[in-house]
Amino acid sequence: MPIAFHGGLRTALEKHFDLQKRFRQMDPFLDQVMSPGQCVQFNEAGKDAISSCLGFRSPVGEAPAWFSAVYQRAVGGRMTYQRPVAYQGRVLGAVFVSTNPSAVTARAWSEISRMLALSAATIGALGILVYFVVERALRPTRDVVSGLNRLAAGDLKCRLPPFRLAELQRISHVFNDLANTLEVATSERADLARRLVEAREQERRHLARVLHDELAQSLSAMSATAASIKVTASTDCPSLVPEAQALTETAGNIMKGLRRTVQELRLQEIDDDGLLTSLEGLIGDHNRRGCGKTRFSLETHGDLNTIPPAMTVHIFYIVQEGLTNAAKHAQAANVRAVVRIDLAQGDPPRPGAGLVEATVEDDGAGLAHEIRRETGFGLGLIGIRERTLALGGQMKVVPRPEKGLILSVIIPVTNFPGAAS
Repeated sequence: MPIAFHGGLRTALEKHFDLQKRFRQMDPFLDQVMSPGQCVQFNEAGKDAISSCLGFRSPVGEAPAWFSAVYQRAVGGRMTYQRPVAYQGRVLGAVFVSTNPSAVTARAWSEISRMLALSAATIGALGILVYFVVERALRPTRDVVSGLNRLAAGDLKCRLPPFRLAELQRISHVFNDLANTLEVATSERADLARRLVEAREQERRHLARVLHDELAQSLSAMSATAASIKVTASTDCPSLVPEAQALTETAGNIMKGLRRTVQELRLQEIDDDGLLTSLEGLIGDHNRRGCGKTRFSLETHGDLNTIPPAMTVHIFYIVQEGLTNAAKHAQAANVRAVVRIDLAQGDPPRPGAGLVEATVEDDGAGLAHEIRRETGFGLGLIGIRERTLALGGQMKVVPRPEKGLILSVIIPVTNFPGAAS
């Protein structure tokens, strides 16, 4: 049976109901649930307020000002909460919970800073891992770049190895096919150029032989006839003597020009005297024609007699054309021709193996605009390039550091027919 209290008894019980004492009994519980920097205060009507606070000391110090501003803006500035204490519908007091803003911000900073440190460490570790993974995956690209550089430098025998990555393997296939195509095309072009140069040389020899055997003999006969007319006219018709003398001089001048033409076409002295003597004679001719305005000089390295005879004509023509271009267009004070032969080293050295380098260097105006064509070279330089290609060599035309031009041709001796052992 429920117990019914008289109104006076109930009033007595409520009167002796000590809420502050009950609040004090909750201190152990509050110590467990309260956070550092919080205070719980109980206010009862007609009595002094009592409170329980928990001190705060941040292990990492106060949060930075920028973080405090951002955090308080994000969570709001309210740090005090109030709840009424009621009994039987009547409010007996109120509980206030307040939190130190610095404590909340410092605690949040402590948690977030640890999380950020962990995140930074994780991101750093992932970055290092990704770097090594990507570096390992892209390591074959070094071979690709190296192969492209070698191919650009003219090494058409360069080939790329197979790769595990499908994309790089595709690049390797395309690169190798391109290098193979270029090698075949360059070889065919060099062979065609060599045949053209050989055909041109044969035609030059044939023309020189025709001029020497037919025209030279005819000029000799004409000169002899003119001399005979001069002798006869001196007794029978003296007025014809000047004409006969003029005819003799004309035949002699034509003979001199024909002799120079035949020498340029045949260059017989190269076979007779050797490349070195022929080059020295060529330098002497240019110095005589220059009349001191331009000084031509020759510098040789190695034994030029070891150059295959079939190559000497081409080397002479290359140097001759280089000197002619410098004399016509460079307006230089000094022109230097250098011919160098470097035999391959071995034990024993292989005969016919090595490099021949012919260089013509001047201190003039460089590659003049008026001698350029769409290909970037004058006709003389185009002829040098054709001969160089026919010999399987490389030609470079570069400006000097100071002023002037450097024409350089490098020819492998082993690439020339009959030069290899």
